[in-house]
Amino acid sequence: MNFVPPVQAALSGVLRGSSDDHSQDHFSCLTPRMRAFSPQIQTMQSKARPKKITAFAIPPSSYTDSSCYPNNSNDRSSRLQSSDVGEMHFLVKQEAKGDLRKDARVQDLNNVINRLLSNSKAGSYGRQRRLLLRTFSVICLSEDCGILEWVSMAHCSFSIVMPNILISMQVPNTDSFRNIVTSSYNPQAHPDSIRRYGRRVADFGNVNLRNAYQRCQDFYIKHGDLTKAAKSFENDFIKEYPPVLYWWFVQHFEEPHAWFEARTNFALSAAIWSAVGHVIGLGDRHSENLLIDTSRGECVHVDFDCIFDKGLHLPRPEVIPFRLTPNMVDAFGPSGYEGTYRGGLTSAMKTLRDHRDTLLSVLEPFLKDPIIEWKRQRSSSRTRAKEGKGDPTEAKRSIKVIDERLRGIYNLRNPNKLKIKRIDRPHDDSEDEMSHILPLSVEGQVHRMINEATSYENLVQLYVGWMPWI
Repeated sequence: MNFVPPVQAALSGVLRGSSDDHSQDHFSCLTPRMRAFSPQIQTMQSKARPKKITAFAIPPSSYTDSSCYPNNSNDRSSRLQSSDVGEMHFLVKQEAKGDLRKDARVQDLNNVINRLLSNSKAGSYGRQRRLLLRTFSVICLSEDCGILEWVSMAHCSFSIVMPNILISMQVPNTDSFRNIVTSSYNPQAHPDSIRRYGRRVADFGNVNLRNAYQRCQDFYIKHGDLTKAAKSFENDFIKEYPPVLYWWFVQHFEEPHAWFEARTNFALSAAIWSAVGHVIGLGDRHSENLLIDTSRGECVHVDFDCIFDKGLHLPRPEVIPFRLTPNMVDAFGPSGYEGTYRGGLTSAMKTLRDHRDTLLSVLEPFLKDPIIEWKRQRSSSRTRAKEGKGDPTEAKRSIKVIDERLRGIYNLRNPNKLKIKRIDRPHDDSEDEMSHILPLSVEGQVHRMINEATSYENLVQLYVGWMPWI
């Protein structure tokens, strides 16, 4: 049996060039195949404890020889077993919550944004900057079953979602942001220096590290002193665990041109994802939901269940517009976020704002879509549960929030300001009120977003598992 992976290349029809071609195969047979699964299974270290499985990969040419032409079963079997060229890795994860259709909708939006970026007049700058979102195919078979293509880097890849089970392929040349930081080190520093090894920074299993961060948070969470919490975060983490990701690019890309291209790719891909993530309110941006292509330096975000500012309703609200932590800024180079990153983010936000109506029309179906878990009011939750619908008022409010962001208004409200009374700055609740009303220029909006994303006062409020110090 020949299994066709649900990737864009395999699912895109091919138009025949001649009327004399009576072949019934309208899909390319030059697509990857899997021969068998490895009996070894690896348990990952993240909170959900997903399982990593491996499949032996067969090159497209092997399948072409064995299926697109007259078939000899014995010869075909021997060729398939001797033609392994590598391995494909999958992640088997049990999903307690979430819906694959969210990913499908976000990918539809991302595909539209890619077309806008490529056609934008703003942007011959945008095209020169190579702003692009990595997208993947999502096929929904039901509300709890579907097929998801993993982000395509150098090889075809995909994932399969079955009822409450997620099987996703991890491309051989991608790795999580956390693992990349862990493998980074500064060879110019002394072996005993705190600036030497990245594994000190990203060791979440270190109880002392987590407790130290908790003590920083308690200055604000328990005592209401955010200034002291931010200062403690700076001294105990930023200075004690300095960033080292810059050196990963230096060591991994030895040729100067390759190093420069990889670092530029990282900054630009981070910029476009930051712009889109802020507009749609993409949360849960912990270090495992950010992948890096180790062959090109590009970053890509995965897991789009936490959208429309859902992260603000978590037990530890995600009060930043996007992930821009010290190690990310360190990887941008000596200029930090003031160079390529700011330019890319400005270009991306200008394109999104120029096409506000188009983006809102793509997002409009969310209003009547029952898959989005809108915040429900207690008084009518039972009625809406029976109808199978969320709160339409809350849905419209979320679309309005996106519309305001596309007009330059920074409207990300920090729920902690209402729950926690500050003793260091009693009138902090109202000092930025006008910023939620007046639209900013593109440059002003970008400046505000960067300031909020890198503020120690915001980073120290995040969940410890988010690891805001890396």
